[in-house]
Amino acid sequence: MAQVLQKAGWFMGDRVNPRNEDSLPMAWFLTKWLKTLKDFPDVEPETLACARRDFERMIYLHRRGISSPDARWGWKNPRSLWLISFLTERFPELKFIHMIRDARDMMLSENIYFLRQNGHWLLGPDWWRNPEAAQLELWRVSNNRALEFAQYYLNDRYHMVRYEDLCRQPAETVSAVMAFLGQPETNIGPLIQGIRDRGNIGRWRENGAPKIVELSGAAQSDLQRFGYDA
Repeated sequence: MAQVLQKAGWFMGDRVNPRNEDSLPMAWFLTKWLKTLKDFPDVEPETLACARRDFERMIYLHRRGISSPDARWGWKNPRSLWLISFLTERFPELKFIHMIRDARDMMLSENIYFLRQNGHWLLGPDWWRNPEAAQLELWRVSNNRALEFAQYYLNDRYHMVRYEDLCRQPAETVSAVMAFLGQPETNIGPLIQGIRDRGNIGRWRENGAPKIVELSGAAQSDLQRFGYDA
């Protein structure tokens, strides 16, 4: 999605992780402040002032190289999901694209960086005893939290994209994103070149995720809430 937006003319930063397009300045900020700002605005004033100064510095670094002050811009970092309230206070007109993926595939991911860094305070110290269950719970908590805030505060400035739809129906999915961003006449063809299913959609069916973790009624309900057949 970051590459789609770049092709469409959005500045997504020159300082990004080459493996995943995450903004490096924003990654630094989120690593330092996510836990503190998770319950924003319930943050001690002096601490919040310090966080805001850091945020402004990282936004400045992220935007270095932008063609003009009025150019369209944004950033990618999945952890931004946890700080939508903080971000929208700073940017009241912010539009948020929420990327989501089937929890049953996510729970089998070998990438548990976020869990290693934050699982102890989000899920408790014993999360490591069952990483698959922890991944599932993290998916539930983070995506429900983001959706509920966005529906209440952002309304038409919030747009959800399912990874599976992007891969399987790229033209329709990207067209909807462009309409959401106010660019409905954009030529979609060049934007979707290279988008494809890399063979990891639905891997839970082969690897038996429901057998690894028995899906609770709440998990099944949340899958359906985000458009996945439980």
